[in-house]
Amino acid sequence: MGPISSSPTASLTPSAPGLIRVKSLVRASTVYQNMIDRIRRQRSSDSDSFLSSQSSHRHEPSNQASSFGLGPYGEPIKYLMCANQSTRVRAQKRCTEQGLLPCPRCQLVKYCSERCQKQHWPRHSSACAHPYLEESWQPGWVLQERLPSFACSSATFSPSSFIFPVFDTLNLTQNEGEGAFDKDYKLCFAAYADIRNLVETVNNLPSNYKGRFDVLINNSDPIITNRNLIILYALLNPEPSIDEAVELAIHFMYSAVLSAPSAAYLQRCLDDIYGQVDGCNSDFSFRASLNTRGKGRIYSFQTIAGVKQPLEMFTSTTYSLATALQNRWEILDASENVDSWDRFLSRLRPSHRMAYQRFRETGVLTPFSVDTSRFMHPNRLMFSSQGEWLGRRNFNPLQGWDATSVQVEGAKFAMIESADIFGCLFFYLKSQFRRFAYQVKDLNVNFVVTQFDPQILAKGISAGVIPIFEGACFDRVDTRDMMDDIRIEVCLADWGPLLNRGNPFASLLMYSRAWHYERPYALARCNPHAALMLFMQKCFEIPSLNNKLKDAFVQGLRSPALLRLIESLDAFYDHDGIFHEFLAAQNTESAAAAFGLGLRSRNLIHPKRFGVPLDACAHSLPDISRSQFYDLASLCEVDFSARFLEFGWRH
Repeated sequence: MGPISSSPTASLTPSAPGLIRVKSLVRASTVYQNMIDRIRRQRSSDSDSFLSSQSSHRHEPSNQASSFGLGPYGEPIKYLMCANQSTRVRAQKRCTEQGLLPCPRCQLVKYCSERCQKQHWPRHSSACAHPYLEESWQPGWVLQERLPSFACSSATFSPSSFIFPVFDTLNLTQNEGEGAFDKDYKLCFAAYADIRNLVETVNNLPSNYKGRFDVLINNSDPIITNRNLIILYALLNPEPSIDEAVELAIHFMYSAVLSAPSAAYLQRCLDDIYGQVDGCNSDFSFRASLNTRGKGRIYSFQTIAGVKQPLEMFTSTTYSLATALQNRWEILDASENVDSWDRFLSRLRPSHRMAYQRFRETGVLTPFSVDTSRFMHPNRLMFSSQGEWLGRRNFNPLQGWDATSVQVEGAKFAMIESADIFGCLFFYLKSQFRRFAYQVKDLNVNFVVTQFDPQILAKGISAGVIPIFEGACFDRVDTRDMMDDIRIEVCLADWGPLLNRGNPFASLLMYSRAWHYERPYALARCNPHAALMLFMQKCFEIPSLNNKLKDAFVQGLRSPALLRLIESLDAFYDHDGIFHEFLAAQNTESAAAAFGLGLRSRNLIHPKRFGVPLDACAHSLPDISRSQFYDLASLCEVDFSARFLEFGWRH
């Protein structure tokens, strides 16, 4: 089996002998073909502005019932619609006006008029009166007067989950600069779980960039790899309009349930990507070469064995929607997860508690007011072939994204109140994915999606298995948290030789959130009981101490306020001394020097830790506002002890 060609137009389709059809694929239905015909007739609509002005009298769209969008008639939504969408009587029509008047109590929905608000109140009243919207809401363990399950004597207060931050991995303008906008660049995501950083990086390429940009996206997990491939293709496939493709990609990535047209389009994507595979016995036998909206292409290079499991999962028809949702809810609502969920909710503002609960219940990422009754098909990218939920029990779509920007963009593009945090996120993602699609359309960007162990991949690239990335060629290599699984010196040995020696800004990126595991007292939160005793001793020495805080100390670790305080300690704690001891124990300096690299004292791509500037030096502490801290710690659940390392050429 030959290597992938470096030509942007070369086909990766297997050689003719041995082609077989994947019989388990369900062909796209007639409704899909009808939609594609309509889309092609409306191709000119792509040039319209994302927020094109709407007439004051909006009529019901005609022939839209089978479209991909979230609108009441299947059209993509470009603004937040009046919440009065669900009809209670057959003669009543859905309102298609823009929502401008927020519900004065919850701020989660908007109406075009008082008339629509009154009509919708019988449906909205239960949500508007939910206990989560009460300032006085308390977690279950407080009401039951017991310690939460995660606060046992041996507990360490780590964040409940961690998703890596979204950032521009190239940062071309601030590094190579404007004089290098005509050069070719190559980027490697060696172990990435999704396409978020890819989107952010491509979006930040300057509009006058004239070079070719090649990106390698790898993950050793076949399900993650092929899920990324499908979402990327769904977003960049030239058949649907960009606005429709954007909403499809959002739901493929974040929603557990799909509408019928979206499910049909998913099947079409599967057929396009996997409709033909190589029937030979080679280990490297699955290849794909797919069109995008622009000059570039999407390539995939995997093993047949690696593709088999995802295909069985994505094309399974052995379970129903009811089974899938029941399995999902059993994971989310398991008894061992109840206290952790309450712990998360206790950090949030009331409206955000309600928004998260609705997303948890519906499994659909939409503005709060959108009617999700049309979502009747399981998203088979998120369930096993038997219908088992594969997502995390604390799945949080906001993690990784900049929550402050999400709320700003939601207000700017759709006039959504920040209370509807997932409405803000939906329109933010529409903006980001839409820009990504247009960047790929206008620039020369190529993607190679692979599924290999990162260490094996590095050796394969060195051996010339993928000529498009042959030799020492990468301008950036992002290894994510591989250093937590293997030593830093191993990461350097694998990927250091693959950096582009001709680029003085070439960078090898590493992250760690496990560096302190062998140093149990490195973090302030590692011994919550000791921290509590220290707090009590110091605070009770203050005569003017607020009675509310004294009451929290009396409750001890049952107090949500005190738990938040302990969990946030590491945001403002200087770990640099202990962290550099960890680096020394890993032989970091000598291992990097062996390849002509050095650990940067000031980063060029991502700050050394959350909350500090990009060029922050050692021992810098976060300097953020109260609202920024809420966005980072509460909404996005960042781990303030995580560290970000950058290696570059020694001068």
